[in-house]
Amino acid sequence: MIRLPSVLAAALWLILPVQAAPDPALIPPVMREWMAAEKGIGSIKVAFQQTRTTPALKEPVTASGRFWRMADGRFRLELGSPATTILIFDNESVRLKESAEAPWQTLKPDDSRVRIWMKFLSGREMDPESLTNNFTLKVTQQEKTFITVAMIPRPLLIKKHLRQLDMQIEPGGRRLLGFRVVQGDGSTLLLNFGPPEKLAGDLSQLFHP
Repeated sequence: MIRLPSVLAAALWLILPVQAAPDPALIPPVMREWMAAEKGIGSIKVAFQQTRTTPALKEPVTASGRFWRMADGRFRLELGSPATTILIFDNESVRLKESAEAPWQTLKPDDSRVRIWMKFLSGREMDPESLTNNFTLKVTQQEKTFITVAMIPRPLLIKKHLRQLDMQIEPGGRRLLGFRVVQGDGSTLLLNFGPPEKLAGDLSQLFHP
C-alpha cells in the first residue's frame, strides 16, 4: 500500500522559506519555459506512475495515480488503482483519506501531511524565488525528446534528507515528463507523468468526498 506521507517526506524542498529575489539566469531556459507554460495551462487531469525504491527493498514498489488540477487552484489527487489514498482541496478545506479503511479527515492547508501537495498541485508556490534560493540548478542531460534539470539543495539541514531532485522536461517547456527525488539514505521516488488532458464542464463532483 502506498501511503501519502511516504510521498510527502521525499519533497521537503517546497517548505523552505524564500530569502531573496532570484536571478533569472540561475534557472535553465527549459525550466523557465515550463514554469511560464504552467501558468496558462488551465484545468487539467494527469495520470502518473510512481516507483519507489529503498535500501531495504529488494524490488521497486510501483503504484499508479492521477490528479486533477483546476485553474482556480482546486485539486484532487488519487494514489492506487482503485484509489486507496485520496486528497481533495476545494479552495476552502483539505480532505484526506489515507487508506481504503481510513475515515475522511479534514485538515488545515498547512498540515505537514498535505503541505507539499498544497504547494505543488495548487501551483501557487512553484516560484523562481523558492527554486534559486534553495537549489543549484543545472542541466545534466539533453536529448531530442527531453532535458533533465538537476536540483541540488543549498541549505545544509536539508542535505541530510535530500540529495537531489531531477526534473525531466520536454524541450520548449511543453510539459513535465518525470520527477525524481533522491533522499539522503539512497531511497528514490520517481513520478512519470502522462500527457495532460484539458478539462471543461462542471467538475464539482470531484471535490466532494
